[in-house]
Amino acid sequence: YKNKTNKTTNEADLDAVLTTKKVMRDKPVIVCLDSANPTVVAEFEAAVDGLLVHFSATTQALLTVLCGETEPSGLLPFQMPASMDVVETQKEDVAHDMTPYTDELGNVYDFAYGLDFSGVIEDERVRKYRM
Repeated sequence: YKNKTNKTTNEADLDAVLTTKKVMRDKPVIVCLDSANPTVVAEFEAAVDGLLVHFSATTQALLTVLCGETEPSGLLPFQMPASMDVVETQKEDVAHDMTPYTDELGNVYDFAYGLDFSGVIEDERVRKYRM
């Protein structure tokens, strides 16, 4: 990248997640990530027990998923980058050019990726939108 800078405005959020996991010890920690843009989840995903990505959902909607009353069904509308280096070297005018994050279970956080209670979502939407 040339002449670009990135200023982190949410480092306190990352610190809060990592501190919470440390304080909670063996108790599960679930992060509800209100996302508007791709996020480098590699900075915290391995440290937490669950990650629920949403796009300004209501607290009630999140709680119905967390309590198991409603099954998650959403798909990522963009790639989650594997690292900040990936973000900094991507071509801003080329879609789907990032290397997406892959978690320890082999799940690739790519465009149209999602999980439900049965595992990775593989439905008609995924087949339609997957590159």
